[in-house]
Amino acid sequence: MLQIVFGLGYPLLVYFGLGVLSPRALGLGILAFFALRLAFFARRQFATYARFAGPVAAAFVVASAASLIWNDPRALLLTPALVNLGLFAAFASSFAGRETLVEKLALAQVSALSASERAYCRRVTALWCAFLLANAGVITWLALAGTRERWALYTGVVAYVLMGALFAAEFVYRHWRFRRYVGMPTDALLRRLFPPDASK
Repeated sequence: MLQIVFGLGYPLLVYFGLGVLSPRALGLGILAFFALRLAFFARRQFATYARFAGPVAAAFVVASAASLIWNDPRALLLTPALVNLGLFAAFASSFAGRETLVEKLALAQVSALSASERAYCRRVTALWCAFLLANAGVITWLALAGTRERWALYTGVVAYVLMGALFAAEFVYRHWRFRRYVGMPTDALLRRLFPPDASK
């Protein structure tokens, strides 16, 4: 939970932090945060964390280490782009396996997927790949050529709004198309909007 709060608040932390601290000092603080978190992980917890959040944590650590060495704020500003590229790699690499990442997430909720649902999951995986890659590009441009204010606004607000809108639109469309309900809190509303197909 703490890592999620840190990740969501990172743009504000960097924006206000660079107003009072050097990039080197801020990078050191971020590295200290991750070191403390790792110190309190049990071995089994660490293995789970490394498997699911390792690429994201690595992006923060690498960028913070770069700012510590070169005292350059651009490393800190590029961190969200690196996080997006890490997530892109996770989604894209899943195409080489038996199931894409979205298929695995779907199978965690249902016992089996139809052929059309599997094909849909692969298209959704590709959609998220495109979004993450585009998002990384915008953040990189703002970090290198934009103002710090615009960078903070986009990475701290606009990017999350876009991500939430994409997730919500796909979620609603999926229920309209497949009419499959798995016991989520939104099922009652969506069943009214998109009744299950009585022929199935």
